[in-house]
Amino acid sequence: MKPLNYDNSPCSPTSSNCVIWQGPDLHCIKLCTGDTVSDVVANLATELCTIMSQLNISNYDLSCFNLVSCPPDTFQELVQFLITKICELENIDISSTNNNASNCPDCIISVASCFMNDSSNSSGLSSTTMQLIDYVTLIGEEICNLIDQLVVINTQITNLTSITNSLQTQISSIQPYSLPKIALTTPIDTYPINAQVPVDALLKSYVNDVWGPYVTATGSNSEIINAVYQKTILNSTLQLANGQPFLNKASWISDVVYNSSADALNNIWSVIDDVFFYVSSQNISTANTKTVDLNLSGIGVITANINDTGWVNLDGFNLYMNNTAGTLYSYPQVRRIGNVLHFKGDIVIPLATSYLGTTVNPWIYTAGISSYETSIENQPFISTGGVILNSNGTIQFNVDAGSNPVSVIPSSVIGTYVIDDNYTTGYKVFTRNIEIASNTSSMLSSLMSINISTTGILSLKMVKNAEKTLLNTSANALNTSHLNTVISHVVAGENVPKYDNPTNILHSSSVGTVNVPVVVSYRTSDGGTYPFECNANNENQVGGFTCKLDGLTVFLTP
Repeated sequence: MKPLNYDNSPCSPTSSNCVIWQGPDLHCIKLCTGDTVSDVVANLATELCTIMSQLNISNYDLSCFNLVSCPPDTFQELVQFLITKICELENIDISSTNNNASNCPDCIISVASCFMNDSSNSSGLSSTTMQLIDYVTLIGEEICNLIDQLVVINTQITNLTSITNSLQTQISSIQPYSLPKIALTTPIDTYPINAQVPVDALLKSYVNDVWGPYVTATGSNSEIINAVYQKTILNSTLQLANGQPFLNKASWISDVVYNSSADALNNIWSVIDDVFFYVSSQNISTANTKTVDLNLSGIGVITANINDTGWVNLDGFNLYMNNTAGTLYSYPQVRRIGNVLHFKGDIVIPLATSYLGTTVNPWIYTAGISSYETSIENQPFISTGGVILNSNGTIQFNVDAGSNPVSVIPSSVIGTYVIDDNYTTGYKVFTRNIEIASNTSSMLSSLMSINISTTGILSLKMVKNAEKTLLNTSANALNTSHLNTVISHVVAGENVPKYDNPTNILHSSSVGTVNVPVVVSYRTSDGGTYPFECNANNENQVGGFTCKLDGLTVFLTP
């Protein structure tokens, strides 16, 4: 665009970019000394446009006021409109603020609130404003009323002063009063009988030394009343002595009129009287139970002792075990305390002297070595007094002459009791020490649970018994569970493992977390071979295995 003064002679046109502003810095429009006039004009024009935009009335939304009349057209009208709305919100009377004080005394002023609240004035004001002249007149009238009232008040004060002086004179002439004395008919505190005690001293001693301790001992009125109505023996309650209702007792106070502590005391004695005659006519005796012995002493004391049989040897083990406790084992025993059977000692599967299992090998300790350690047999003894072997992996003890298992619990212990349920332990470790060379020994292991039936039959269940299920009863299920890793499966003549050999990495590895093959070291240079074959998950090959009974308990019917 060509400048308007471009051809305006005789002036030479000069670009505004060449003219420098030498005035002060103007931060409000971001101008600094040294800026060109072009910058100055541009910034001023920008600020002017912004102000004009802000003052444009169309930029403001007044729809929230719900205006009926035309909205403001100018910015001045908008500001006045907002001032008016603020005055309305603050309850400011715009007309009163416009009163010209120069018109007084003919002017409107606000009336003090006391004139509005004072019911004694006769102004009858119903507005908070009035003419100044009328307001001054009203104030003058109220002052005159107050002066008249003060005259009356002063007269009344004079009269009251005269009356007070007269009363003081009368009081001064009164003689000192002495409290009367009372002759005691019973001693109270430190006052003896017949003493003449002033009323105040007597009242003090009575409250502190008679009434206070009495309430403490008997309780408050409400406590006494509550105690009276705690009765549990009523008119219809039958007497112990004759079975008749207490209402028939001559000394009894009926529930209808019963309401005081005296009534309660009377009926308490009536109940005590009934109990006394009943008890005096009774002969108390005791009866023993299976679990408790009751004893009545001559002084009326009943003592109860729980029946305890002490430890008794189990039946069915004396054929092959020495019933004297040894240093390394103890004879299996049972003890009944009340209606609970407690077991302890070693349970040993009897060992036969031959493979057929018809002759028992006695359990004998010599110099701390069991005869079952040196025997090369593993067939259990299955004749009378031995065990019954079942192909399902169970072993039953104490076989009678008819080849039937019978109870191992002596009759002296169980008496007429009946075991209330079948009891079983979890799998327990059964072991058998064996000699495998002149200077080498080892230990075979098996897992079995111990069971006591309701008839007292003692039996063992092998892992084999659990490996067969209702869905699979074939022999293919045997010796398949991981429990067999702790059950001995050894072959005669084969070497015994040596788990502490440095090359044995079954329980440790020198290569850290890297997977390595399982390596088990065996003894080879000192005759460390098994003397016989033994599958300890087979009922036919566990003769000589033993386990502790300690901790097994069985409950009897009450």
